[in-house]
Amino acid sequence: MKILVGAIGHESNTFTPFLTSLEDFRPRYGQACLEMPRRHGAFGGIVTTLQTGGAELVPTVSAHAMPGGKVARSAYEKLKSALLENARDVDGVCLFLHGAMRAEGVDYCENEFVKALRVQLGPDVPITLALDMHANIVAETIANVDALVAYHTAPHVDTYETGQRAAELLLDRLTGRARPTMGFAKIPFLLPGEKAVSAAGAMGEMMQQVADLESRPDILSASLMNGHCWADVPDIGVIVVVVTDGDAALAQAEANKLAAAFWARRADFDFRVEAYPVDQAVEAAMMASESTVFLSDSGDNPGAGGTTDVTAVLASLLQHHAENVVVASIWDKDAAAACVAAGVGSEVSLEIGGKLDTQHGKPLPVTGTVRLISDGNYYWGGVREPERLFNRGTTVVLSVEGVDVILTTERQSYVEPAQFQSLGIDPLAYKIVVPKRGYLTAPLEAISPHSILAVTPGVTNCDVTQLSYQRVHRPMYPLDLDATWEPD
Repeated sequence: MKILVGAIGHESNTFTPFLTSLEDFRPRYGQACLEMPRRHGAFGGIVTTLQTGGAELVPTVSAHAMPGGKVARSAYEKLKSALLENARDVDGVCLFLHGAMRAEGVDYCENEFVKALRVQLGPDVPITLALDMHANIVAETIANVDALVAYHTAPHVDTYETGQRAAELLLDRLTGRARPTMGFAKIPFLLPGEKAVSAAGAMGEMMQQVADLESRPDILSASLMNGHCWADVPDIGVIVVVVTDGDAALAQAEANKLAAAFWARRADFDFRVEAYPVDQAVEAAMMASESTVFLSDSGDNPGAGGTTDVTAVLASLLQHHAENVVVASIWDKDAAAACVAAGVGSEVSLEIGGKLDTQHGKPLPVTGTVRLISDGNYYWGGVREPERLFNRGTTVVLSVEGVDVILTTERQSYVEPAQFQSLGIDPLAYKIVVPKRGYLTAPLEAISPHSILAVTPGVTNCDVTQLSYQRVHRPMYPLDLDATWEPD
């Protein structure tokens, strides 16, 4: 059997003031997308499972970009064309799609992808999807696919397994072992991922309900997606999908039951670590007894589309005379270039940050010493294998009054210790480590003695009431605290 496979991943923040280009995706086309390392990730789970099942793969495109602003329309069109180019004479389709991609003039890119595939392939070719937990799909997507599954964990540590599940559902459908049927419900709730960490609290308890559902023999899969709340599009919210074997009524009934339980607990979703406004968060980090505190700058999180040039936390650290701090990182090409021109050991006075997200900050004047200049290369996981080499562009460490500020020429997201170590930085040698993140990624969480989240300004502000939504359907919780809702 011939199976069309591909992967397109982008989480698009409509408040971010720049477009995501085709180059940002680093796309691979055709056979080249199967040659990438497949030890991790949903696409790896799809490819390995289908090959193990004896399928002949028809590869299309593998393209992933760091979360950021909306995708340029030309990039969207190119990726869509690549997905459709070989979509003929196949027995099935299995894709990884993030689920929260927006483009210029297109609010729901993944929906357009599967709708076009359905038109081209006809009604009888089964399509299954693996999605991110922060997907925001629409009802039309459900009508055009046979089954979908989403990550069950945040931080995401089950990506490979999610790809496996999507592939297994397709194989079951093709071999007649099952007839996947879906129930779907969408809850009008803008829920930041920082309040929906899956291992604890209300989200942890809801994910236990998902696990209980999936333990039943009459349920093939259940997914609970808290969505990507930093997108000003009409049809958005928390999503429930339940997959059964041919029982549409049961699938919808269980989706509605899970959605109603979620809505009933809407006021219970909260941060699972200490969380404070900027100045209070800095003070708490300085006073903490632990040798190292990871202080998340959540409002400027590149993992959700932040620009990484908002200086609110850095300004507070300097104002409080914090010492032995590393900030990772601020995207400022001009400031980094000035440091390179001055050279290691030189003192420089310049303004950093505040040049992209001008709505939430302004350039911060500082005087510091250039400590290090790097090419920005590092090996993912610290494993020195060619396919793990990442180049993030020229990177500078500027020491300012006891604070080491990492300045970058390309937007970076610090997600693991190896990135720090490539700069000769041991994060645990610092009292305070400030990653521009929301919840910590699993590798950072694993080494963090203590974590504090700063609720900061920026396009990923965890207080969504501070952002200017113009297009979302109302009422929408928590924009409308008196909102009422029940499943259809």
